[in-house]
Amino acid sequence: MVDKKQFDSSVNNDFEKSLVDNGYKFFKDNWKNSIRGFQKKINDEYGTKYFITGYHYNHRKQLSRPDLEDKDSYSFDVQFRLEKQGKDACVDLRFSADFLPNEWRPITTLQDVEDFYENSWNDMMADYYEFNFDISEQDKRKILAQRRMIKV
Repeated sequence: MVDKKQFDSSVNNDFEKSLVDNGYKFFKDNWKNSIRGFQKKINDEYGTKYFITGYHYNHRKQLSRPDLEDKDSYSFDVQFRLEKQGKDACVDLRFSADFLPNEWRPITTLQDVEDFYENSWNDMMADYYEFNFDISEQDKRKILAQRRMIKV
């Protein structure tokens, strides 16, 4: 078993380097039983849209199982807020793919992940997690109405 008290902040491959280069912050995972997590806050001029959270796994190392392949894997989660008809709800989306070179398929890039979530946020007309403090309540309503394509 990997000791959860020790946090590995090393960069071990090109994919992990792309995480660092694109503003992801590594953290000790206490939620998904991964080796570690990484997260990026997605903002625009109005506020925080969502967070992309990723997880790093290697079952051989984590389970102390020499019979398993020594292979790193990664997955991502995003939670979108949906406030519709006065009801507040959340939708969780998980993204898993081949992020490291392999003999079977082309790799999926970090840009593919980010594009997927941005397109999903727009397609779902999800709400902001939080607006910037300097945006008035009236402007917030206009922004949300515009995202939902309705008149204020």
